[in-house]
Amino acid sequence: MKSSAPPQASQDTAQGPQAAVSSRRRHDRLSLRCPVLIQLAAPPEREGSLQDMSPQGLSLFTARPIEPGSRCTLRLVLPLPSGPREVALAAKAVYSSYTGPGAFRIGMLFMALSPDAQAAVRELLG
Repeated sequence: MKSSAPPQASQDTAQGPQAAVSSRRRHDRLSLRCPVLIQLAAPPEREGSLQDMSPQGLSLFTARPIEPGSRCTLRLVLPLPSGPREVALAAKAVYSSYTGPGAFRIGMLFMALSPDAQAAVRELLG
């Protein structure tokens, strides 16, 4: 007689959560640490630290949360193979996660990058 009980949790999760996380990202991310200036609609500007970048967006750390949906301009110097280049990246916050006292990880999605910014991101990511 076969059992109709569901599989044990350990069997259920062997691929479930990992598969879900990896399937959401369409591009690999480049680990990249550099300072970033975050210009939101309401002053003052904020400082942050870039964590990683992909062709679609980036994540950064900052001392205060940024509301998901907030649009901003990120100003940073990218270490390109052709030499460092200052860029302004239009972006929108998609998540804000508390990581510890005075530390929030912010996920940003690029929005309508200028041709110069697009070229810089492509050059950086190869």
